[in-house]
Amino acid sequence: MNQRVFFTGIVLAIFCLSSSLPRAVLGQDGSTGAIKGEVTATGVRSPEDVVVYIQNAAGEQKPPAQPAKMDQKKLTFVPHVLVVVKGTTVQFQNGDSVLHNIFWPAPDDGSYAANNLGTWGQGDSKNFTFDKVGHVVLLCNVHAEMEGHLLVVQNPYFAVVKKEGAYEIKDVPPGTYNLVTFYPQPKKLKSKTIAVAVEAGKTATQDIELGRR
Repeated sequence: MNQRVFFTGIVLAIFCLSSSLPRAVLGQDGSTGAIKGEVTATGVRSPEDVVVYIQNAAGEQKPPAQPAKMDQKKLTFVPHVLVVVKGTTVQFQNGDSVLHNIFWPAPDDGSYAANNLGTWGQGDSKNFTFDKVGHVVLLCNVHAEMEGHLLVVQNPYFAVVKKEGAYEIKDVPPGTYNLVTFYPQPKKLKSKTIAVAVEAGKTATQDIELGRR
């Protein structure tokens, strides 16, 4: 058998094998859908930092293996709003040349007890695992003007809205869900819950209007 015939046979064998594999293995199964839309907000400059998320999803929702990161740079929390799946470890970093502290008071939803992780310098970090759904307001007792927000959700189907207001949640299993909004200052933008149906291989469009009421 010459080399050209042998090579052609190998190529055909690989093609036939790939064609016989389940489409899910090939990453083209179209078994999930998506949700996208525009968030508009009255009473604030922009809908930036609005979180749009699915309240509950069926099945076991595993947190990522690698820690999520919250930094402190130029006397601000970066990002201002961090969303993580329940069970995620968050690495709190200090990117400034001054000392920073991380603490939070007990939230109104009762999800976490008040805690103070301590104070540390540039380049150092501390980890904390958030094992309950809830909202924690992050503060620094060295710099009273600093404030960040950590939202712990049940599943990875969420999006943090940017200034332009667009959002998209990908890879959502088919089903009907409660789509919920969160804003760090709830007195300015009231949370809203909307039922949304997701079909396999399709994108559901859901625009959201937010305000004080």
